[in-house]
Amino acid sequence: MKSDCTVLKAVHHGISVLASSDKPQLEAEVLLAHHLNESRSWVAAHPETFLSETTLTSYNDSLQLRNRGEPLPYLLGYWEFFGIKFTVDKRALIPRPETEMIVEHSISIAGKHMNSRIVDIGTGCGAIAIALALNLPDALVFASDISRDALSLARTNSLRHAVRNRIDFIQADLLNSMGKFDIICANPPYLTTQEACTLPVGKHEPRLALDGGPNGLNIVREIISTAGKHLNDGGSLLMEIGNSSSKILKMANFYFGSAECSVIPDLAGRPRMLKITT
Repeated sequence: MKSDCTVLKAVHHGISVLASSDKPQLEAEVLLAHHLNESRSWVAAHPETFLSETTLTSYNDSLQLRNRGEPLPYLLGYWEFFGIKFTVDKRALIPRPETEMIVEHSISIAGKHMNSRIVDIGTGCGAIAIALALNLPDALVFASDISRDALSLARTNSLRHAVRNRIDFIQADLLNSMGKFDIICANPPYLTTQEACTLPVGKHEPRLALDGGPNGLNIVREIISTAGKHLNDGGSLLMEIGNSSSKILKMANFYFGSAECSVIPDLAGRPRMLKITT
């Protein structure tokens, strides 16, 4: 049954509901397009189209959830990373654009060698591992996570992108019981426990993927202190970091001695990735 609400009215209503959002119009249009199973450009081109009661109800429900802080990607059920669409839900962290740095550097390093062995530890939804498998057809890609639920989501995404037979999924705690690799990729929990409890991200996304302990360095330290014995000669560790970049770099130099250790900034100029090359 058709409602008396047009696409234009629905968008305006969405903008008012999401007034506290950074981009209320964008989010209202994206959510409406999602419930219409159309593109955002279609929404803009059909302002006078009437919505069905079912679509209007589901759209309004999602507006209320978004207004209460539910992440947009979880409401949509997907998110884009490195130009690839991934299924996302509460089983894993939502992939962020900053993390694409790890993929870019991994491709650059692995592209110089045949059959590079690469592991993505704490793979979550599988974004890094799948992006690498799609871009490095000769690489041997492994993906590990301590969470069985996250691995299930990662496998779903690997099937979606037809790389399931090219990635070995392993349930493991970081690098424990793992072999040796040419590249170790990691986007570990690096928020402090207080930040993970108080920041909006901690209210909706998995705490396991966010909480790095009292100073945010527990998992970072564990990875750095054990990565050396899991890297082949000339291998690289690429790890996303948050604050405390100077402490992390000092830690890297302590554990890796003469290896080349550096912190690389993101596009906004913030220290974002630790790179260690043995």
